[in-house]
Amino acid sequence: MVAVTYGGARVAAPAVSETKPGKGILARVFDAIAETQMKRAQRELALHRHLMPHDFEFRRGDGPFGGC
Repeated sequence: MVAVTYGGARVAAPAVSETKPGKGILARVFDAIAETQMKRAQRELALHRHLMPHDFEFRRGDGPFGGC
């Protein structure tokens, strides 16, 4: 009989299903588009801010199309 040893005790690699998957490509594209549109809207508001009254506060939901 022959005994073969390969060093210290070996531990099995973790299963692939234990890792949390990242966002898909469509979710990343959608997030990028939404971020770009938000930045564009903020630039546009900053450009015309001088036309708003000084005591004006824009709160979410007070816009012309209701709350989001």
